[in-house]
Amino acid sequence: MKVFFDTNVILDALTERDNSYRPSQRLVRYVVSESITGYISAKQLTDIYYCLKKYFSDEKKRRKLIRIILDTFEIIPTLKSDIRYCLNSDIKDLEDALIDEICHVNCIDYLVTNNVKDFQKGKSMLFTPEQLLTILEVEK
Repeated sequence: MKVFFDTNVILDALTERDNSYRPSQRLVRYVVSESITGYISAKQLTDIYYCLKKYFSDEKKRRKLIRIILDTFEIIPTLKSDIRYCLNSDIKDLEDALIDEICHVNCIDYLVTNNVKDFQKGKSMLFTPEQLLTILEVEK
């Protein structure tokens, strides 16, 4: 199973920033155990790094977390053609449109996000972390 992780799910798992972080952490464990293949875009890495500054002042810690992400997830490049698509997408947010296009072009089965409503006009099969965990636990 190929699952694309929205930035908010990764940040929840790493920072425990709100009460819903546990499902995100459980999903990342599925990736670590290779029960599913987790994907993020190359562009997300810099976004995640930037957001981590709010939670971790230690530069070494932030870089270590980025290395862990690199070792855990498949990283998909952001292509010029993907960005061109985004400019004409029905999804209003450019970053969300880019994620949706990357999922489509790379035949990713599912997109997991805490902001399902933001992707409603996209092509991807959407799930919250809780919804995807339900599917994974049924398949066991």
